[in-house]
Amino acid sequence: MHCKSHPLLQRSSLLVIQFLLALALTLPVIAHAATNQIALLIPDELALPDPRVSAWLDAAQEEGLKITVINDTQFQQGTTTAQFSGVILPDQVHVNASDALIAALETYASQGGNLMLVYDFGALTTTGFYAAQRSRLSNLAGVDYVLYDQLLGNMIGLGPVTGLSSTLRTIQVPPGKSMVWSPSTTDPVEGISGYVYGFLIYPSFVTQGTYTGTALLTSPNFGLVAGLRSFGSGRVLFINTPLAYLKGQTDGMLMHGFLRYFGSNLMKMPRLSAQPKARGGMVLNMHFCAGDQIAPANKMKGWGTFNNGPFSISVTAGSDQITFGDAKGINLSQNATAQQLVQYLVSKGHKVGSHGGWIHDYWGGNASEGNQATFEQYLVMNKQSVEGVTGQAAKEYAAPEGNTPQWSVNWLEANGNNGYYFLGHTGMAPTRSYRNGALSNETIRAFPVMPFGQYATFEEFEEFNVPASSITAWYRQLIDFVVKNRTSRLIYMHPLGAVDYPTVLSALFNRAASQASLGRFSWYTMDTLAQFSQRRQQTIWQATDMGNAWTIQASHPSDLTDMAWVLPRSAYTQPVVTQGLGIVTWDANNWIVTSLGGTSLAFVSGKL
Repeated sequence: MHCKSHPLLQRSSLLVIQFLLALALTLPVIAHAATNQIALLIPDELALPDPRVSAWLDAAQEEGLKITVINDTQFQQGTTTAQFSGVILPDQVHVNASDALIAALETYASQGGNLMLVYDFGALTTTGFYAAQRSRLSNLAGVDYVLYDQLLGNMIGLGPVTGLSSTLRTIQVPPGKSMVWSPSTTDPVEGISGYVYGFLIYPSFVTQGTYTGTALLTSPNFGLVAGLRSFGSGRVLFINTPLAYLKGQTDGMLMHGFLRYFGSNLMKMPRLSAQPKARGGMVLNMHFCAGDQIAPANKMKGWGTFNNGPFSISVTAGSDQITFGDAKGINLSQNATAQQLVQYLVSKGHKVGSHGGWIHDYWGGNASEGNQATFEQYLVMNKQSVEGVTGQAAKEYAAPEGNTPQWSVNWLEANGNNGYYFLGHTGMAPTRSYRNGALSNETIRAFPVMPFGQYATFEEFEEFNVPASSITAWYRQLIDFVVKNRTSRLIYMHPLGAVDYPTVLSALFNRAASQASLGRFSWYTMDTLAQFSQRRQQTIWQATDMGNAWTIQASHPSDLTDMAWVLPRSAYTQPVVTQGLGIVTWDANNWIVTSLGGTSLAFVSGKL
């Protein structure tokens, strides 16, 4: 994926003027102007905002895709495939649907539209009953489902979800978030998995009938979970599990992955990358939990480990580790050796933040939603101790044992933190976390931990006899995944465990350095990505249909630097920057248009 630079530092040029004139002379008359957006279909009567809808809008924003909410009346009064080439039929909010709406959806798809049909959309009639025998949308889905008459309360199954390894990567399930289900030397069947839990279970309607499309995900017990099939001149992406519900319960990976697949892979939409310069990378979050982490960290310092990065370092600063008075903690404010190490890390550009919690295991085992009055002081003391040694604001956080009560996130956000390690949404890039069905915090980002199957740390790898060669292969695959998909993931480790795996660490850093030397990879800190994400959220952009090309215009109240748009080369000609400062690069599959600064940018790209 060699990136070639092609600067187009515009203002104006004869070439651009001639190009735009040629476009103007060939503009067709379009009754409903194309938008290069996805439509999200909701009932007429649904009051907004609604967190079940906002989950889709926020996910699309993070994936960099443009999305517009439309209601049934708007859709039935003339939405065309030219206006919206894709429509999402969401779970939870549109369970009731009329026969007329379903007929309109079939017409839309048959005329070339793309539908993303999710779980229980239209499962009930307008009078609140299940349709006889099967869902009225079975014709679109390609299988019979919602089999209430036949199965009654057993029409929904709960079990593992599997797919080919290559398919899982295509829908943004990264290496490590699936485990081998059925071995194969080429493309094994894998099941979606979670840290500690192993194979995860998901709800899906029992399906019947032969599916003639391409199955993406299946349930070994209950049938089709996701598939893509043709319908007339269009396509239907059927997803038989409740994506918005899952995101609301801290499992947003499938919603984000299928949005990316629908918008980028199927609809060939431009997207605003979540990465600076659209460059993939990883966050390495190293946890200093107790006093026994300092010596191995200094040993790694001697190896030159900390010449890599920058990394995110999280420190539990108190004098105790497990119980009060055990003196097993780092005691950062009084420990000269630890202070020297932390100050060295700061001098190397690493970000040092809090790991809890003051007393690592005590926080991990006892902090809860009901004891903020007792436990908040430990956040305060830890932050003060870390900042007193670093001389910098501690903006990053990791909870001991992943124990992150909602009140602690609220406190972090109110006290200047912008990113935190999180055991929810595993497998995802940084996200504004949904929790208990709603967006929990506006500005602080969750950084979901990236597991390798059931494990994530070197201590676990050692305890459960994971071969060093397997760990090395996983790290390599993960780096290649973030590079290819221009995304990021967080991995974590402790010095005490990592120090026993020098060859694995060397392979990890060498692979990262090799990709970085080609401009494909960066190490990021939580703070860097969180600040970029917050600035990116203020970017306003739109695509305007010029007939045989698209013009994309972007603006920002302060700074567009490093904002980057990714356009599939299979659908667009090489972009030309027409206003502002930008650079066009490319890889085997995409054009990348990156802002070099300023507050506005415009570029044009022809349709293929």
